[in-house]
Amino acid sequence: MSGHTSSGPPFAVSLVIFDIDGTLVDFSRAIDGGLEVVAREVSRRAGGVAVDPRRLRTLRNEVARDPAWQGRRLVAIRRESFRRILEAFEIEDPWALDELHDRYYRARDEAMAVFPDAEPVLAELHARGLPLVAATNGNVSLAAMGLDGYFASTHYAEEVGISKPDPAFFASAVERMGGRPETTLAIGDRLDNDYQPARAAGLHSVLLDRAERVEDASILRVRSLSELPPLLADG
Repeated sequence: MSGHTSSGPPFAVSLVIFDIDGTLVDFSRAIDGGLEVVAREVSRRAGGVAVDPRRLRTLRNEVARDPAWQGRRLVAIRRESFRRILEAFEIEDPWALDELHDRYYRARDEAMAVFPDAEPVLAELHARGLPLVAATNGNVSLAAMGLDGYFASTHYAEEVGISKPDPAFFASAVERMGGRPETTLAIGDRLDNDYQPARAAGLHSVLLDRAERVEDASILRVRSLSELPPLLADG
């Protein structure tokens, strides 16, 4: 890797990479909505026994850490977590797993919402002629969110075979677009998955810190996506 860049704003860039989950769309709220629906359905099938949605989240994380499931698609990992909760409650209906899977994704997608500051900024940068790339470890459909028209390309970890926080994830996104790290800026909502690995790959990087949780003054951060355009030099 080329090592992080040290210049500050305004950044002269020819490419901008956006994280999706937590940056453009409120993914946490959507997941919570989906898990609540699944928990209610498991409870119903288990005779009214209370099922905590947090248990479903924990099971999903356990599957993701399981060596036997390393490298598997996120949809398969989520489905396996549902299979395990059905097994735990001794629910043997052969159609239950398919139903939980379908209910979860319907509820998740219905609860998915684009942050209010996302589309105006995407529209502004797109109007400036800046190529935009959506880069994520997740599987949110930009088309379903009505955002696909703003992006020149997508960079999904499952498709490219590299995932965050590997700096190579960002380097490969730049390479695929024919860009250069030193003229590319990445923005995302996580220090560990977005800001730090992007800088390690030699990109300019901005942290989206909506809740103002980061106190380190050395971290270049914004509280809203609306603060991003002024950080970019006019082309």
